[in-house]
Amino acid sequence: MLDQQLRLIGSAWCTSGEGQAMVEMVAAGLLDLSPLEHVVHPLERVNEAISGTARRNGWFANLIVSPLATA
Repeated sequence: MLDQQLRLIGSAWCTSGEGQAMVEMVAAGLLDLSPLEHVVHPLERVNEAISGTARRNGWFANLIVSPLATA
């Protein structure tokens, strides 16, 4: 993104520490993430993932770009 002079403006759910606390709560069974709709995109489709944020299913869509996902 830097080479192309592009910016992605958005929001983050939490800080790294808060994210770790969430992971620990999920592992302990204290936090249920089942209401989230997970939409996983492979790395080569990152542009589709970014442009798809406007078409997500309300607040509960979790868009993920993963180098391990397949097209």
